[in-house]
Amino acid sequence: MEEMLAGMQSHLQFLETQYRGRHEDVITLQAKLLAEHANSTPEHAYELPATTMTPEVMALLKNMSGTRAAAGIYTKNLQQLRTPFVYQLLPHLMNDPYSLKPVFHMRGGRTYADIVVGVPTVKRDKESYLLITLRHLVAGLSDIDVNTTLIVVMIGETDLEYILHTARQIENMFPKQVEMGLIEVLSPPPAYYPDFDALPLTLGDSMKRVKWRTKQNLDTIYLMAYAQSKGTFYLMLEDDVIAKNNYIQEIKQFTSATSVANPRWFFIEYCHVGGIGKFFRSSDLIHFITYVQLFYNNMPIDWLLESYLADRVCTIEKTSKMCAEAKEKIRPKFKSSLFQHIGLYSSLKGKIQKVKDSHYGTVPTFYPHLANPKLQSIKSDIVEHADHSLRRAYEGQTYFWGVKPKKGDAVEFWFHRPVIITHYIFRSGNVEHVSDKFYDTTVEALPGKSNSNFTPVGIFDEFGLAEGDLKMGPVAAFRLRVNSDSRFWVILCEIDLKVYQVPESR
Repeated sequence: MEEMLAGMQSHLQFLETQYRGRHEDVITLQAKLLAEHANSTPEHAYELPATTMTPEVMALLKNMSGTRAAAGIYTKNLQQLRTPFVYQLLPHLMNDPYSLKPVFHMRGGRTYADIVVGVPTVKRDKESYLLITLRHLVAGLSDIDVNTTLIVVMIGETDLEYILHTARQIENMFPKQVEMGLIEVLSPPPAYYPDFDALPLTLGDSMKRVKWRTKQNLDTIYLMAYAQSKGTFYLMLEDDVIAKNNYIQEIKQFTSATSVANPRWFFIEYCHVGGIGKFFRSSDLIHFITYVQLFYNNMPIDWLLESYLADRVCTIEKTSKMCAEAKEKIRPKFKSSLFQHIGLYSSLKGKIQKVKDSHYGTVPTFYPHLANPKLQSIKSDIVEHADHSLRRAYEGQTYFWGVKPKKGDAVEFWFHRPVIITHYIFRSGNVEHVSDKFYDTTVEALPGKSNSNFTPVGIFDEFGLAEGDLKMGPVAAFRLRVNSDSRFWVILCEIDLKVYQVPESR
């Protein structure tokens, strides 16, 4: 019951922020109407009506007649006070009236979610991990979570052609999820970004690094600003992570319990690496967004998170130890990590990063299946690396790892006798070598009849996965045929061949 009430309170806080946003719109409209009315109204019309002043105030004004203090009661020429917010902190936004309006927005019909998952992405120097990340995020959702979660991909690029290409890739890979509103894609306009060449250098960093982290900060808060009105909670991720199964259910359960035991938390850590897996109440985002707007050029986003926590709970009198303890109280941590960083190539061009979270646990590099049909032989044109042989991979002992496949290379699995295969899975690449997968490769099956030829039954997709049902009777062999030269080695981490089971007779 306490956890349910805590969840209701978080949702109420979210609704209050929405109300304040609409109230702000009303106040802005009122101010505009009053300003127009003031231009056509005599100055003394703005004198406070006598009914709103006490007799003492009226007597005092009479005695003060002719002074500047008394004149202060007339407010015709007084401008509406403005909060020093986004346009004052980011003055370059005033150069274009549409500087905050998305230049691209692909969305379904989902207007509200329990949890909004934010995934900022940019064009990388070597390879993109975005589709891998989305595949894990979608696959890790339970049936309930699919309808109560929103994944927002923010493409932080000004090249509209690249934006459209990326959005189309996402729609092709996840048509159902885009249609139902589970996945959205948006991108800010070029005017949202400042002149990066004019940025002052900070932290002793090079101009290249200053530009990179400044843009990363701006991308982060643009996505937060959009997400804060879309759901009760916000999960901060990156575009090169994988997620554990049922991660949303784990988050909901721990957040509910934490909100009862520690209701003043600011964010919860579901991953201990950088800015990955930070979980906020949407109602708290506006405070952090404003903070980042103040210091977006000063330090990276993960440092800003630490700095913000310190400013909230650390006083000048507190020792470093006391400050650290105070920060931990408003930053609870999940017992293990629900997300793991997989990207080798940073979004900062030329930077290679091997960042892993030891709290995530062991990440499988292959998926064994011990019920595959017995083989008579294996043939391969691809050179095997060390003990990562095809035979051992087929038997579930390791993954196959081969040197760069060339056009015309083939891998063949010949069965001891023809068998009826109902479903097949060939999965290439793994979390340690995401690029080592089959590209432009066809899956073929050889019917068990004599004088038959190999028949194409599938292809490897952009994820390096080939999967499908088979309805062609007994099969004598499978072949993976490479159609073009590859720049990478290849890993086959899963081979799963489902054999037809004869129904038991009654």
